[in-house]
Amino acid sequence: MQIKVYKAASMKEAMEQVKAELGADAVILHTKKYREGGILGIGAREVVEVTAALEDAPAEKKSGGRKRVDIVSAPGKESVPPVTPAQTSQALRQYRQAQPAAQAEDAGEGTLKAARQAAEEKRAAKQRFDALVESLAQQGNTNPHIIKADAPQEQPAAPRQGGTDGSAMQTEDAEKIKSLEAELSQMKSLLAQVMAKDQPDGVRTLQMALKEQEVDAVILKELAGSAAAGETLLDSLTPEAHDVLEKFLSAHVKFSDGIRLNPHGVRIVALIGATGVGKTTTLAKIAARFVLEQGIDAALITADTYRISAVEQLKTYSDIIGLPLEIVYSPQELQTALHKFRQKDLVLIDTAGRSQHNEFQMKELVDFLAANPHIERHLVMSATTKDRDAADILEKFSVCAPDRVIFTKTDETASVGMLLNLLYGKELALSFLTNGQSVPDDIVPATPAALADVLLRE
Repeated sequence: MQIKVYKAASMKEAMEQVKAELGADAVILHTKKYREGGILGIGAREVVEVTAALEDAPAEKKSGGRKRVDIVSAPGKESVPPVTPAQTSQALRQYRQAQPAAQAEDAGEGTLKAARQAAEEKRAAKQRFDALVESLAQQGNTNPHIIKADAPQEQPAAPRQGGTDGSAMQTEDAEKIKSLEAELSQMKSLLAQVMAKDQPDGVRTLQMALKEQEVDAVILKELAGSAAAGETLLDSLTPEAHDVLEKFLSAHVKFSDGIRLNPHGVRIVALIGATGVGKTTTLAKIAARFVLEQGIDAALITADTYRISAVEQLKTYSDIIGLPLEIVYSPQELQTALHKFRQKDLVLIDTAGRSQHNEFQMKELVDFLAANPHIERHLVMSATTKDRDAADILEKFSVCAPDRVIFTKTDETASVGMLLNLLYGKELALSFLTNGQSVPDDIVPATPAALADVLLRE
């Protein structure tokens, strides 16, 4: 794969250089315009920069009558032949690795010139997207993977002199850039919708996989708008698609990667939630992982005295793992038990299941947790819960001020999009995911990669 950068006074001259050196099979990865030279911007000349790539060996042409797509970069236009997703993905990786210095220079160190240049680039990018969408609509057939360059990133405006007037101008520049970014996001979302109509049979794209998981349409639109054009149409089984989703989840969902112990002193964790969501089994899994795999000194407390079976179940687990177990019936007894285990590294508390619609039970739980202000509260929810009910549970249990969320039974539902729908944009962090009854195996600390695995499963 050959990747080269060409500079010229116009787009036409740059494209002539590309065709003369790389030939008609070259793939255009990125184009931009900027000004260089001069003094304080006076006398600067406009430069067009085109990044192109060419496979070392000619790719075998596919039959099927696919049409070429013209990518327009004013004032001229060039015809780009279809290429395979693998070719373009490889070219992009090499381009991004080969261009760190150029990208650092383009960032502009937050100067006013960089802010203006960023705005110009965004306007040019919008023109290219407009032309491409129009071309796609007319032809109704294209290879989406030929357009992989990310949209220009926002550059911070430089501080200006002049007091109030300067601040107003800086704010105006920032608003213009924000508006242009919003337009680009909308264009990329529309572009993904148009491209989706031309996917080959048998390919399960990232977008299709998330739809199957019943991820909210608004979130899918945000993903299409934030990713590079065509990335939501990658095969969902590829590492590239997983990386796209993982990056998106990192930006929009909070993760705690399980439970973090205190460097000094005991960490107290209580599992709360509705009835039947698997709190006791989940608590046993967490205890077993810390004790058997890490050798942590831990103890168990149960307040689930409403169900004799729950106490007996936890007692069985505590005997197998070799942990002390205290049974408490009141906040005062909880205080006593916590004082007894104050030298431990971790204390796990199992609480009785509570209906979010029973105000008395919810108040009782709030009073119980008030026994110690340092209790970390993990709200346990079943992945089989419907979106509406899950939102209701989260709202009602907010009186207990949960710090984390654990989702259980991800193996018992065909769609887990509810997890993303519920936590998208929320401050509440996801701590664990469980996928079976086996102790301690069927539980994983929550990370963007772990949630992406669940969302992209077949």
